[in-house]
Amino acid sequence: MQSKISAKLLNSYSENIKVNLDLFLEQPFSTTLAIADNIQRNQLYQASDLTEIEDYLHSAISDIYYQQKQISTIAFGSEAKDYVGFRKHKNQDVSLMLQDKRTNHELEFYHGASSNDIVDHNIRNYDPTIRPWYAPFAKTKTAGWAKIYSNVDEKNTFTISSIAPVINNDELLGIVATDINLRHLSDFIEPNNRHFKGITYITDNQSKLVANSLKAALTDNDNNRIQATESNNALIAANGLYIANAQLQNKHAPASFEFNHNGIRYFSRITTYNNNNLQWFIIVTLPEDVLLDGLAGQQRLGLIAALTLAFFGLLMGLYLLRIITQPIMDIAEISQQLDHDNWDVTIKEYIKLHETTQLISAFKSMSSRLENSFTTLRQQLLFDSLTGLLTRDGFVEQLNHPHSQTQGVLVLLGLRSFRNTNNSLGQHKSDQLLVAIASRLQQSVADNVSISRIDKDSFAVFSPTFTSLDDSHAFAETLLTDFNRPFIINDTEVLVGANAGIMSGQFDDIDMDAWLRNSSLALTYSVKQEQVRCCHHQDYMITASKEKTRLTADLQRAISNHEFAVYYQPIIDLTNDTIAGAEALVRWHSPTRGLVSPLDFIPVAEDTGMIVDIGKQILLQACTDTKLQIDSGRWPTNFLLHVNMSVRELLHPGYISRVKEILAITQLPAANLTLEITESRLVSQPLLTNQLLGELRDLGIHIAIDDFGTGYSSLAYLTQLQFDALKIDRSFVSQMLDSENHAAIVAAIITMTAKFNADIVAEGVETAEQAAHLKQLGCRYAQGFYYSRPKPLAEWDIGNSANNALQHNTST
Repeated sequence: MQSKISAKLLNSYSENIKVNLDLFLEQPFSTTLAIADNIQRNQLYQASDLTEIEDYLHSAISDIYYQQKQISTIAFGSEAKDYVGFRKHKNQDVSLMLQDKRTNHELEFYHGASSNDIVDHNIRNYDPTIRPWYAPFAKTKTAGWAKIYSNVDEKNTFTISSIAPVINNDELLGIVATDINLRHLSDFIEPNNRHFKGITYITDNQSKLVANSLKAALTDNDNNRIQATESNNALIAANGLYIANAQLQNKHAPASFEFNHNGIRYFSRITTYNNNNLQWFIIVTLPEDVLLDGLAGQQRLGLIAALTLAFFGLLMGLYLLRIITQPIMDIAEISQQLDHDNWDVTIKEYIKLHETTQLISAFKSMSSRLENSFTTLRQQLLFDSLTGLLTRDGFVEQLNHPHSQTQGVLVLLGLRSFRNTNNSLGQHKSDQLLVAIASRLQQSVADNVSISRIDKDSFAVFSPTFTSLDDSHAFAETLLTDFNRPFIINDTEVLVGANAGIMSGQFDDIDMDAWLRNSSLALTYSVKQEQVRCCHHQDYMITASKEKTRLTADLQRAISNHEFAVYYQPIIDLTNDTIAGAEALVRWHSPTRGLVSPLDFIPVAEDTGMIVDIGKQILLQACTDTKLQIDSGRWPTNFLLHVNMSVRELLHPGYISRVKEILAITQLPAANLTLEITESRLVSQPLLTNQLLGELRDLGIHIAIDDFGTGYSSLAYLTQLQFDALKIDRSFVSQMLDSENHAAIVAAIITMTAKFNADIVAEGVETAEQAAHLKQLGCRYAQGFYYSRPKPLAEWDIGNSANNALQHNTST
């Protein structure tokens, strides 16, 4: 009885530890994926110059992901053997680790978070590409957990790292690593164990200690990791010795056991733990006296007697219930056989009841009619009525039960812009086009290849032949060549393009639904990358998709709960060094995620259309704040409020009316408002966007072209565009003192803007030298960290000059 009680208690606690450990590790892993994605998507990496990545990683560890206390280090290493990272100390201060051209390619450990701080020590000839957190993942180009390793810093601490590669056009740029110190794992399980009153420890697949609730040593005197049997804690060592002798780790299955140590009986359970590529073992141990909690012998006997009586009572009740319900159970069991296409069934009447006799008679007469209906419905379910191909259900059913295949390639083909094609051809001709596509695919593949029409505009092709990833891509490219030739529909040539998502490999226990989901994710990535027609599935796509789904749900709640705040960054008039206005920037204070970076949630808001509601909240709050500040005399009457506007907002029906309504509600003059729109987004629908910008200007609102110089618009298009100001992108400003090319571009933009009779604003000013150079070039306005970081209105002090803003920024 004690063994059963202990097994249930230990199993419950083990499962609780596994759930909590999943949550503990999920945050750093998702953080690593998000950081790698931002570096790739925003092209932060520049060979031999890690300045932009350094700024981003510092913001990540000290601001964006500050609430994740388990993270000890966030770092990036490149294929060029450059390295930058920040490590967090016990007092939550961070310090910089850097190796690039600024350090003569030596790894330097700084006392603070800047390369201007004192160097505590350095390492020559440090090569990040051969480290355990880099080399394996550079080879596979996949995300995961690195094996536990010792750091090269002065403490030689042991660490586990979540890893994500940074890839651009299938080229590996580098690796992002987020570290968790092993002592944090022990700190994590210790509070839970205090309530449990037992001991808990974790080992890897080599039986070496990973963490323990007693905070016993994980290494020997020479700083080498030790096995559980070598622990300086006698109870852990005895427990580990029992597991080693019984070879419980080799069985890779949960197991309960008991042993005696120093005259005390202990109950234990070992449970496997898997997370991505991690394979650990969780061992929990409970002494007998804690289990029984001091029960006297008589109480134990009473408990055992009560449990025994209840057990036999339950058995008797179940027996009587089965006798009473047997006729109904027999009829229900026989009716289930119809699901297995068995219509000729024999029903025995164990008990003669009038009701069951009538039910059996009706059942037999109905089964013959159901057989005919089922056959017809099954045909409609498994085959597409238009093309004759397998439907999704038929495709899954056929391939979930392979006869001899042990491997294969699945290619999901998605037709490009089929909605537009359908609108131009009409429904009838579009159906003929789908029939023609199905026919051409059938003619171009072997007989052992299965084809299905998965959705209205997508087809799945499965081949049981697989040798390598290259062959999988070649097979997909062959299928895509069928779309290079036009289809003839009623003597009309119709050309339709396609993209492909690929899933391939071994499938001893194939799950075609999972393969279709994975290939759909790969197809989505292929569609997003304009230069790539086909893409192979990778594990990180599922994680990224799940995170995007969670982020979308959180964003929807954030809109309903008004979790977005407005931060203001001053815009400085360089002619007199005074504050002329401010840019209103959105910040999301999530109750569960903390402060979320706009780089993480703005793209999702754009894709889902939620940017329209977010933009409405921000514009209303910014106009309200500005009007109150002007009326109170804290801001001048000609104060320039800049608010970002996405193209999706601009094209949304009723956007112009919404802006007019907000100006009417807040009573802010239109002349005080400048709406900023990114240059690169304008080229999607130039005629319509230019017309709408003109309507906004007719209201008296100013239009600014944001991030100018990074887009693709031509100068001819710029002459037709309606705008009042250009904002020079920070990438040009940050490098203009070091690069003659960047300096020439900045000067040219300023000169060109003067010809257009428009204002010019330089973004990203971070030094006095940059500000002085912009003055010399004739730039009118500037903004950046040199003057002030974005702050909420409550912390914002306009002062009398830009120097006041600079002094305020320096003091904070």
